[in-house]
Amino acid sequence: MDFLDELRRQATKMNRMKTLNCRELFVVTGVLLAASAIPGCSMISDDSKSSLPERPASERVESREISHSVTTANVQRGAASWYGPGFHGKTTASGEVFDEAKFTAAHKTLPLGSKAMVINVSNGRSVEVLINDRGPHVQGRIIDLSQASGKALGMIDQGVVDVQVELIQDAAASGNIPSVNRR
Repeated sequence: MDFLDELRRQATKMNRMKTLNCRELFVVTGVLLAASAIPGCSMISDDSKSSLPERPASERVESREISHSVTTANVQRGAASWYGPGFHGKTTASGEVFDEAKFTAAHKTLPLGSKAMVINVSNGRSVEVLINDRGPHVQGRIIDLSQASGKALGMIDQGVVDVQVELIQDAAASGNIPSVNRR
C-alpha cells in the first residue's frame, strides 16, 4: 500500500505543477501582450527597423500567389511541365508561331515577351526562356515549357518536375514587346 500511496502522491504533485505552470504561462503571456501595446515597450527598436534598406519605387514588384507554389517578388517555385508536338506551328498568345525547338514557355502572369530563368530543383539544370504564351491550363502548375526547354532541364521523361522560375528581364527591357494580331 505504501507504494500505491506514494505513486498517487507523486501524480497529484505533478498535476499541481502542471496547473501552476499553465497559470504562470498565462500570466507571463498577458504581461508581454500588455507591454507590447505600450509605446516604447516594443521588442523591436526604431533603429533595427531602419537598418533594412528601402527599395526604390521603380524596383518594387508586386508579389502574387499562384496555386500551391511558393512566390516572392521575382521568384516562383512550383510544378513545371513541357509541351510541344500537338502545338508546334500554332499561334501563341503573343502572336508568334510556336516552335517546339526554341527556348520558350507559357506562364499565367509573367508579361509576354519577358525572359525568365527556369531551374530544375532536382538536378540544378537551368534554361533561359522567352515567355510567349499563356498557360499552363492544368491546376497546380506554374509554367509550361517548350520541348527544347524541357530537354535542357532534363525533364522530358518525368513530364512534370519541381522548378524555380526567376523573372530576369521584363518585356520592355528585353525589347520583346509582342505585337499581337487582333482580328
